[in-house]
This record gives sequence, C-alpha cells and structure tokens, in this order.
Amino acid sequence: MHFTIVAAGKNCPGCVVVNASGQIIDETSRSFAAFLSQNRLDGVLPPEPGDGQPPPAGSPKVVIAFESIGGKVQSALIIGRRIRKAGWTTVIGQAHLAAGKPVFESAGCYSACTMVMLGGTSRFVVPLSKVGVHQFSPQFTDGETFDAQEMNQIVRDYGREVVSVYDFVHAMGVTEAFFTTTLRTPFSSLDVLPQDQWITTGVATALLPDAEGAMPLSVILDASERNDLTSSISKPSVGLKAPDVVSPRASAGSWTVIHATGAPVTAEFANPEYRVALACRDGKTAQLDVSFKELSPLDIERLRAAAFSAKALKIGGREVAINSVAAPENGEQSVMASLALQDVKDFPLSDALTFTVLNKAGEPVGRSATVPTTGVAKAIGDAMAACGA
Repeated sequence: MHFTIVAAGKNCPGCVVVNASGQIIDETSRSFAAFLSQNRLDGVLPPEPGDGQPPPAGSPKVVIAFESIGGKVQSALIIGRRIRKAGWTTVIGQAHLAAGKPVFESAGCYSACTMVMLGGTSRFVVPLSKVGVHQFSPQFTDGETFDAQEMNQIVRDYGREVVSVYDFVHAMGVTEAFFTTTLRTPFSSLDVLPQDQWITTGVATALLPDAEGAMPLSVILDASERNDLTSSISKPSVGLKAPDVVSPRASAGSWTVIHATGAPVTAEFANPEYRVALACRDGKTAQLDVSFKELSPLDIERLRAAAFSAKALKIGGREVAINSVAAPENGEQSVMASLALQDVKDFPLSDALTFTVLNKAGEPVGRSATVPTTGVAKAIGDAMAACGA
C-alpha cells in the first residue's frame, strides 16, 4: 500500500487529503509510520496527539481515502489504531484534484482494508464503492505441507488473530455486527455489503448523499463535522465496551520470601488473581515472572495474542522486553522477563507497581497486576542476597 498527499495548504485550506492504495503487507504499517513522521516534520500533517487526547486545537482536518484488496491483518490493525489516535476521517474511495479542488471517486475496499476503515472517528463510503468482507485466512504458499505439530501451532496462531481482531473492533467502539459479519463469510469467498449494512456493521458512521460524478471534499467535511466521534479516541464511541485493561488498585497483602529445595530464593506477591515473583539469576540480572490466574478462555487467548505480538512488559511506567510466555495447564498465563538488578532495587521507590503486557503498538492488552511495594525492599534484598547480588 502506498500513501500520497493529494491536497493540503492552498488547494485545501484547513484540511489534508491522503490517498492510500494497494495491498496491505507486513511492511505497510512501517511505511505508514514513516509517512506520518516525514509529513509531520514537513509541517503537512498535524503533530500526533498525546494518548487519549484529541488533535491539537487548530489542526487541519485529515481525510484518508482507501482503495485496497486487503492483506495482512496485524498490519491493518496497527494502521487503524494510529488513525484513531490521530483523529482522522476515513473514506472508501480515491481522491484527485478537479479544477484545483479535491474530489472523491468510488473505489473498492476489501477484507483487511475494512478493518483499517474502523480507525476513522468519522467514516464514509463514496457512493458506488464496493465494501467486501470475509474471514481472514492463514497465509500459505502452493504445495506447502505441515506435520501435526505445525498444524497445531497454525490453529493456535489463527485463534490469537481472531481474538486480536475482536478486541480491535471493540476498542474502535464498533458493534459486534462487524466481527460476526466477517466470520460468516468463508475466506475463499467475499461478501460485498449492500449500502444498508454500511452503518450497521460500523464501516460507515453516516451515509453520503447520492450524487452523479465525483464527490466534493466539502460534502465529506460537512458530514464529518456532524458525525465526528472524536471522544472515541480515548474510549469507545458506540456499541460494546472495550476490553477492560484498567489496572485495579493495589491489592492487599504482603511480599514473602520463598525458599524451595533446588530452586532460587524468590520474592513473591500472590493473590487469587495473579502472582508476581522475582528471583536472582546472577550478579547483574533478576528473573521476573508475572502469572495471571483464574482467567476465562477469552482472557487467556487475549494474553496469548498479546504475547504472540508482544513488545514489552510495562512496569511502573518503564518498559522491559519480554523473554518468554508460558501457558501452564492450570489455566494461568505467565509472562517472563529479565531485569537489571538496579531496576529491581528501584521498585520500592513507588507506592505500587503495575505490570502490564504491551502489544507491538505499545498498547496494554489483557489484565494488569497492581501490587503494593510495602515490604518489597526486604523481600527483594533477601532474594537477591541469595546469589550474592
């Protein structure tokens, strides 16, 4: 997929029009990030808002128009989230200049392209455009074969992708109709949605008037002013509630030191919902294990999906790379990371510590664990002293 500035400045006062066309591949999300960075440096696009904040006052209205056969799901979700954070309007169509002014023609937007559309705070479909959905599919090459173990992994990865799309749809404030509509159509076929389903599935927030010829930008901007769901940048605008990733207050309880034969001395905080354990690995690093307990099957899949594309574990505002993820048979989900001893020794400086799994986009996924730091200094000291740290 390629991104192009069609209009800005003199031929689009107070607005910017972007065309996005082509297949969505793994590199597309990175290309989009580079496109944003360069055009923000050049002053064409407004600065990126802070997390949960609307665009800066006086920013030009940005409209991005899509034409695509679809492609890679995870890349599409990353782009959609960045569009939502920026507060842009999305359109199925393609723009060009006519008499020096931007206008929009109909286009096709299929499969993963429709997921990107959900990122818009206002969403429109140019009349006569095609909106196509179907199940997303695992990517194989002709003649490729797999053994039983590989097939098990493919099925698990596909389940994680289903959950990541489900969570994305909720986070965008779109009703469940979009998700269920895509799942009803096998990936070997395509369901072209009629106009009367554009709004009910969430692809569009309002319909544009039927008109002959190209659609002027002014019509889209007027409709966007009436249907802008900017509040959904920080929370869902309509439909189902997004997955709860808000950390609870620090749980009551205390840190203890665990001495087990044949195992490292461990500083531990545990309750019915999670367990946080720290053990010394050598004189410079400690092993952290955060295990979430009593999870529903969907919660487990959410955490596994996050771990599949995990970026880091966020601890008290600091990001730490994840080493590995485990799913014991007891229904827990564990995330492990290595920490520098100095980072561990800084833990008592905060009133409470929050442990949150982040995906590649740097967003929290699944549950968080928040624990008090009362008594952690002594527990850490005893655990780390066991290996001379």
